[in-house]
Formats: sequence, structure tokens, C-alpha cells
Amino acid sequence: MENTWASRDLPVLNAMVQYLDDAAGAMIPELRDIAEITGLEVIEVGKAALALESDGLVELGKTAGGHGTWSVRRVAGEARRLVGQWPSAEQFVDEVAQRLRAAADEEPDPERRGRLRELASSAGDVARNVFVDVTASVISRQMGA
Repeated sequence: MENTWASRDLPVLNAMVQYLDDAAGAMIPELRDIAEITGLEVIEVGKAALALESDGLVELGKTAGGHGTWSVRRVAGEARRLVGQWPSAEQFVDEVAQRLRAAADEEPDPERRGRLRELASSAGDVARNVFVDVTASVISRQMGA
């Protein structure tokens, strides 16, 4: 069985997320629109859309017509995380640790610089799992999950 994630499904998902974000609810894309964006054949976009729907990443509006007239009604939060539009808890923690390291590099006070480096190290080491769990919980709560 061929791996279709990188060559077909991810580009289709990315186009769906981007289209819905750009349209801001003003338009609902049909799969032929996604095919045009990705350069893939409509039938391939249809296969990708069905695979993405089966995993709960998108919700399709299917018509009696061909795949091209099917619409993308919504994308899940996980779809937005997969294409990088929303950070995962791990990505968020990594970014926080990176910013703490940068702040430490710019801090003139040696004591504060040391505390910032220690905090950055903790976020990147043993405390990372706890920090990720807490961050994921906060992000989920803010998104109404």
C-alpha cells in the first residue's frame, strides 16, 4: 500500500485549511477549488478528502455530482495543528523554551539571566512532560474542548 500522506493528503488538507481561513466563512470550497490550488486531479483530491474525513480531520458535504462538487464544510482543530496553523502543546513548549533562552541571552543581570536559563532548561528537560500536559489542558480549555 502506497503512503499518500506527504504527496496527496497533507497538501489537500493544507489547501482546505488555508482556503477556509482565507474565506473567513464567506465561501465554502468545493473539491474542484482544492484541486486547482494543489494541482492534483479532482479524483485524487476526492480520495484524499475521504481519507481525511475518515480520520475526523474534515467534514465534507457530498452531493450526487462528482467529487468536484463536494464541499469542505469544516476542518478540525487537529487538522490545523497538522498543517502548522495552530501549535501543538509540544511546539508551544519548544517555542517558550526558545524565547526564554533568547531572553536570558539579552538579560544584563547575571542572577536573572541564570534563572531564565534554568527555566528554559526545565521547560526543555524533565519538567517538559508536565509543562506540555498543563499547556495542552490550557489550550484545550481556551478552544472550548
